[in-house]
Amino acid sequence: MTIEERFKAAEAAVVSLTAERDDLRKTVEASVVDVSAELEALKLESAAHAQKVQELETALAEANAKVAELEASKATGSAEAAVILAASGVDPVAAPVAQAVVGSICEQYAAMPVGAERRAFFKKHKAVLFSAK
Repeated sequence: MTIEERFKAAEAAVVSLTAERDDLRKTVEASVVDVSAELEALKLESAAHAQKVQELETALAEANAKVAELEASKATGSAEAAVILAASGVDPVAAPVAQAVVGSICEQYAAMPVGAERRAFFKKHKAVLFSAK
């Protein structure tokens, strides 16, 4: 091979490599643009989710405040109802006894030995003992 042939072969290789480099550059630049667009979309989506979380936290705080307010008004309402009923001559009704308390009273009664103390306990807790059955 002559020097001119070598030169032309080298020149052809350089042209080929330059074209390949340009193609790779275009591919990389297009990928960068795609990734940048996807990143921006994800940032917007993340911001929207963060805003939604903030809204839900605010709504939860408002709901908790409302629950606390309702619980307070329930207690106040029960007291007011008792006063109104007492003023109208109606005997007050005992508040419902929690199930754990009922079970505890039943267990205490069952564990007591027969005698005066058990009878006194029965008289005191008669309503609870009968409501448990």
